[in-house]
Amino acid sequence: MTTPDPDDLERQTGYLEQIRDGISPLGVEFTWAFDATSTIHARHLVTNTGWKILLDRGLDVFQRADLNNGFSPANRHQRYRQVKAFEVTYLQEGAATR
Repeated sequence: MTTPDPDDLERQTGYLEQIRDGISPLGVEFTWAFDATSTIHARHLVTNTGWKILLDRGLDVFQRADLNNGFSPANRHQRYRQVKAFEVTYLQEGAATR
């Protein structure tokens, strides 16, 4: 669930479709919907295996790479990309609390 960007809905939809298409060959089904009320704020992913992954920064975790430098490893290999500080919390939904 995401809030639509009223200034560039076409670009936003294109990015979401690129995510879906890019991870589909890995066996990951990615779906999204736009929140018509524009009241959501929490950033999280819900899996079909019972896990909820809370992302304090959303999916924007990478520092910008120098795309004009064709010899930079960060442009070709994600493991070399610098990331911004962020936290991830994993919750098992429906798990009993103690």
